[in-house]
Amino acid sequence: MKSPILSLSLLLALAGCDAAIIANQRAAAEAEAEADVAVKAEAGGDAVVATVVETKDGDTKVVADVDVKVELKPEALDLETVTYLIKKGKVKDANALEKKLNNPKEKLHSIDIDGDGKLDKIQIVEVKQGDTIVFELHVFPSSKKEKDNFVVVGYVNFTADKTTNVLIVKATYAPVVVGYDTIVYDYNVPIVVKNDVVVVTGGVGFYGWLYAPRPVYVGVVVWDAPSIVIDVHHDDCWPPGHCKHHHKHHKHKHKGKGKHWH
Repeated sequence: MKSPILSLSLLLALAGCDAAIIANQRAAAEAEAEADVAVKAEAGGDAVVATVVETKDGDTKVVADVDVKVELKPEALDLETVTYLIKKGKVKDANALEKKLNNPKEKLHSIDIDGDGKLDKIQIVEVKQGDTIVFELHVFPSSKKEKDNFVVVGYVNFTADKTTNVLIVKATYAPVVVGYDTIVYDYNVPIVVKNDVVVVTGGVGFYGWLYAPRPVYVGVVVWDAPSIVIDVHHDDCWPPGHCKHHHKHHKHKHKGKGKHWH
């Protein structure tokens, strides 16, 4: 029979080994996460904060946080032109504005969060807060198609001041943009309030859409499909139809005369 003291010592030793193994696994995972972040940062991409968590089985895994650490310059997003397009009626609704934002020819933004050389997509998400309507500008890195991988880069606020009868339009940058708290683009539009309903008197079609009865706008991000080359073989004949196919027709001779019933 084994001594109880010896058995307890053995169990403690084994427990210590398991703890050491888990600690080594955790350290290796943390080192791997830090190395991955460093590589991305050197490549000019986004630095994703990695978190090491322990599972129920005692294993460890690296989980990337949803928030992406980025720092953009104000010139990466032309909010001044965005407000100009709204003010002058160059866009009729949020969808039209979103299309202009994502049209490379318009040059309204040059955001490439993940540094893969591709222009990232901007999605407009509308949020209603009392008398204020907010357009949040969400940017999706082109290398991360998941719906939760976005960065808010700016806001366009529409606030109806029912006391002074003006609609205040204000565009600001999000905290990921350098100097976000010092840059504001704003202007006022006269309104009339009837039975707590806002009627824009000096505006354009966009404001009519903005305050018309409608569902809250949430843009749909559509990624360009990759080019696919289809190789079609035509029995070594090019162009198709160039080769002639000869079909032999066999005549069946029937013995005897008269009709044959099948």
